[in-house]
Amino acid sequence: MTAPDVATVTAVGQAGPDPALQDGVMKGVEATPEEQERLATGNNNGSLDCKLPPHIQKVKPRSAFYSTRVFMLVFLSGWVLQGMFLTYFVSVTTTVEKLFKVGSKTTGTLLAATEIGQICTALFLTYLAGRGHRPRWIACMMLVLAVGVIGCVVPHILYGTQLMDVHLDAHRAGAAPVCSTDGNSSVVTCDAAHAQNTATRSSITAVVIPWLFICLLVVGVGQTGIATLGIPYVDDNVGSRQSPLYMAITIGTRVIGPALGFLLGALCTRVYVDPLANPEYEYSDPRWVGAWWLGMVFIAGFIVLLSALMFCFPRQIKPTPLPSPPKFNMQKRDPLFKDFFATIKRQLTNDILMWRTASSVLHLMPISGVYSYLPKYLEQQFRLPTHDANLVSGLGGILVMGLGIITSGVVILRLVPTARQVAAWTAATAAIYSAGMVVLMFVSCPEESYRALTPGVSNLSCSEACHCDGAPYSPVCGQDSFTYQSPCQAGCVSSQQLDNSTWLYHNCSCINVTLQGDKALKTIERYGLYDTPLDYPSTGFAVTGECGGGACKQIYAFIAIFAAVMFVHASGEVGAVLLIIRCTDKHDKAMAMGVIQFAIGVFGNVPCPIIFGAAIDAACRLRDRACGLLGGCASYDNDSLRHFYLGLSAGLMFLAFIMDMLVWSKAGRIDMNPADRAPDAAPSARSDTPL
Repeated sequence: MTAPDVATVTAVGQAGPDPALQDGVMKGVEATPEEQERLATGNNNGSLDCKLPPHIQKVKPRSAFYSTRVFMLVFLSGWVLQGMFLTYFVSVTTTVEKLFKVGSKTTGTLLAATEIGQICTALFLTYLAGRGHRPRWIACMMLVLAVGVIGCVVPHILYGTQLMDVHLDAHRAGAAPVCSTDGNSSVVTCDAAHAQNTATRSSITAVVIPWLFICLLVVGVGQTGIATLGIPYVDDNVGSRQSPLYMAITIGTRVIGPALGFLLGALCTRVYVDPLANPEYEYSDPRWVGAWWLGMVFIAGFIVLLSALMFCFPRQIKPTPLPSPPKFNMQKRDPLFKDFFATIKRQLTNDILMWRTASSVLHLMPISGVYSYLPKYLEQQFRLPTHDANLVSGLGGILVMGLGIITSGVVILRLVPTARQVAAWTAATAAIYSAGMVVLMFVSCPEESYRALTPGVSNLSCSEACHCDGAPYSPVCGQDSFTYQSPCQAGCVSSQQLDNSTWLYHNCSCINVTLQGDKALKTIERYGLYDTPLDYPSTGFAVTGECGGGACKQIYAFIAIFAAVMFVHASGEVGAVLLIIRCTDKHDKAMAMGVIQFAIGVFGNVPCPIIFGAAIDAACRLRDRACGLLGGCASYDNDSLRHFYLGLSAGLMFLAFIMDMLVWSKAGRIDMNPADRAPDAAPSARSDTPL
């Protein structure tokens, strides 16, 4: 048997070939070529058992898990599921806000919890696991991730029925407040039933929101190991020439996860919160609540399955493993964190890595912020239902990003650009993204026609005597096609119930009786109240709900521009990751990824959803209220929403462009295609500390 064959076998259980072992085999009984082939493939049929030394007989044959492709399949599946959960939670945030009556800043804080979990573990995990059995560490982190995902389902199990009763009671409470000259219009909306519902919802929210924060914190801890350990493990087991293609496949496939998360959210929000019940109304009804918890059960189950497979992979797949440390290290191990701070210092004094870290933070902040609230933005700007907004977010943006990433990996593999060329293109993608967001600020649908929906203005001059202050947001559509914040504000005096959730309001002094809007007229015709237009009441009338705008084709222009911008920006991702891996020492790859992950979490993804959530809340012009308590935003100013939401994203990406130019100025020192050479055998660079 040749020495390379022995090295391949000993790679299963050791960090490198043992010279003594090689000599022992070479001096033993020589095997025939057929026997050598059977031994190498694990099919010796016992023919060499009596001829090889005992310690060789115990070595297990190589299995299917000694394959980079098999590892990529399992690893990428886990990464896809991780990304699915994050965007799935984003896709159901509007449902969570509806159920618990919280604002976007609160849901942004929940989204930031995952990043806080990463911050708490990124550096220590990548330091320990980067020198240990990385597949086992990834498997353990998958189990932690599954625990956090299942924890998010617990609030539905404990409070789902009670919370839905409160939600439906709010829609069965009767007519909205009408005009009352005695000043009691606001009192009517806060009777004993309303007060009880408000108190129940508040008590549940006070428990569930902190619980969800803790569960998402655990999710953040679990997802740290997948990315920061998986990418260096893949890079160590493929050649440097093939690394760009593998990086492109890795990052590109990762993007499929968020896209599938939005699609899964679209499907689950079309299912009623209790799949076994028949609500007898459609998903467009305001009483509808989608099964926001259902997708989490699906994701957690598959993560547990993949973690079991991940435990089967070896410490090293590549048949030319790194050499063993000197014997004194095998006999007496160094302290666990002996060189931890020295490793950190090496990263902090690497100027290219630091500028690339700042660039990564500023690149991901606008992307994370945009996708955290993209479904909500589409609902507000283009009047899309929740499931359609999730479909557009997944197909029109994230899948296009995956295509851009894979395309860039193939280009880098074929053209083999220099580090300065890669850095220049990364900077160009940031500039194009920033310009694209500015263009999208001018793409929107005409806003729905409201009457006096401005902060601090609750009454029109025609309803000043109705005492509408403190009335909740109960929109009605007048026959003049204007939406009023309540029947009281429209000056309506009387009401008539049409079904469980639809009311007709009469004698509305603020509504122009000479106009005839489609929604109001179609509503009374559907219920057969009047046979002909001549029978319509001579005074203004209104029906429950907003009027809604007509069809708007601007959504197609938005999707086209948005997809093009995301494709261009994603084409710089592979080069950005390669710059990180190539600008640091081979043994510090995992640690460099940990530094990036830590910085992105602290300075990027933790404040990002909170900042963007606050920007969206700043565009709110009317908040819902019940019994004196403020709830979520009832109506947004679309112009302000576009400027705050897209303008913030464009500004952050422009700062990323500046950082990219600094990286470009120093990138000449980076070798993007190092030749396959004997690895450094320095004792301090490796540790055999297992999981």
